[in-house]
Parts: sequence; structure tokens; C-alpha cells
Amino acid sequence: MYKVLHATLLAVSLLLFCPTLPGQERLLGLYQSPKGVGISAVIESAGGLEMDILTLRSDFYGMLSGRTQEAGACISYTHDYVLYRQENDEYGFRIHIGAGGLFGFTHDFEKGFFSAYERRLERKHGWTGALAGNAGLRFDFARNLSMDLSFSILPGIHLRMDDKTGALLVSFYKAGVYHAFYPQFNLMYRF
Repeated sequence: MYKVLHATLLAVSLLLFCPTLPGQERLLGLYQSPKGVGISAVIESAGGLEMDILTLRSDFYGMLSGRTQEAGACISYTHDYVLYRQENDEYGFRIHIGAGGLFGFTHDFEKGFFSAYERRLERKHGWTGALAGNAGLRFDFARNLSMDLSFSILPGIHLRMDDKTGALLVSFYKAGVYHAFYPQFNLMYRF
């Protein structure tokens, strides 16, 4: 777990502090969502029509409902294209959409949410690999601040060990699809 976290922090650091091409902008922000909290790094293309978005976040599935006390962690990357852009001297507005992937150590969806029979999550954390689809609205302000509201869908697989038999279980990552309607909010600063 710590090796994944250290590798992710190194990747975010390299993304932020590596030299960029002329005209590119870098943004660093705080990620907040019912899915979890974390940090985001964005590198825009020189024309501002493409964005690479890297997010390192915790996974809160089961924590907010009291079904577990263990948070997961994941990293996602998407390459987004700007479909519509409007700018003036004081603000900018963009609609963006893109695709990428997610890798993490998370819980997956289990039936019994707020049920008296299955209060605790029965399954343990597992490794998650998923495709990522992202769509969002971004507002840029003159004081180097940006706000981004987005939604993402994460169809993929979830691997975990069965405690009783020791078998490796592979399943569809249901939380990535069921929680696609959870909003994601980023407050970012432009460098």
C-alpha cells in the first residue's frame, strides 16, 4: 500500500515540476467528492484545447455510511478535450470530456446499504483497475483560481482474496458505475 502511495506522489511531483512546453499551464488543486478527498494536477496544452488530469484520492466507500473504518486509495488519469470554451479578461468557462484509467486499492459496492442484516462490509479491500470516462465544467478566474465540477464513470474489475477459502475473486467494479452520479469538485491554482 505504501509503495503505491509513494509512487503516486512521485508521479504527481514529476508532473508538477517537470519543464513544460511554451504556452502550457499547470494547475494544482484539492479534490473533494462523496467518493473521497485528494489532490489533482492538470497540465493544459499550449492552445488550451486539451488537458491531462491526474488525481490521487482516498476512497470513502462504506466510511460515510459507517459500514467500515478503512479508507482506500486510488489514482486516476484522464486526457480531456475542450468541447466549448468562452473567455474574457476576468473569467473563462470550459466544457470538457475525456477518457483514461484508474488504479487503486478500494472497497467495492455491496448490497445492504443501511440494512439491519448487513451493517458491516463483509468483503475486504481489493485491487481495482478501471477505464475512466470524465465530463465536466471548468470556471477560470483572473486571480489564477479555477473551479471544476465533473462526473466520472469507472467500469472495470475488482480483485480480492476470499477470507474463508483464500481464493482470488475477480468481479466487475460496481462502485465505479453505481457512483458515477456523485459530483467531483476541484478547487485549483494556476502556476
